[in-house]
Amino acid sequence: MIAASGYAAVTLPPGARIRLHVGSHERFFLVSKRVGLVSWPAAGAAAYGVLGGVSASGLGAGWVPGVRDVLLPAVMCVLLGFQAGALVLARQHQGPGDVTAPAAGPGRGGGTTARSE
Repeated sequence: MIAASGYAAVTLPPGARIRLHVGSHERFFLVSKRVGLVSWPAAGAAAYGVLGGVSASGLGAGWVPGVRDVLLPAVMCVLLGFQAGALVLARQHQGPGDVTAPAAGPGRGGGTTARSE
């Protein structure tokens, strides 16, 4: 997650807005580039701390060892996937208020399609 944020810090434009999801794809906050690039790894660190603490404590003592081995990496992969999706969307949207229109460029609409009949 830190590597993804580092890559995005270099490649995203300065005015990029990054989505922070709250539950579903329909509920999100658009935040500045700096806040978004710090928030995603912070959420990952928080999830790592909570799930690691629960699985190491007495609460996770009765769990099957496979659950302890799989749960934390699975949650971290899901968070990384959400972060990657938010960074891809930040790259596609240009303006701070633009939430739906993709960035202009080759292959992004606006052209015509030739058909043979």
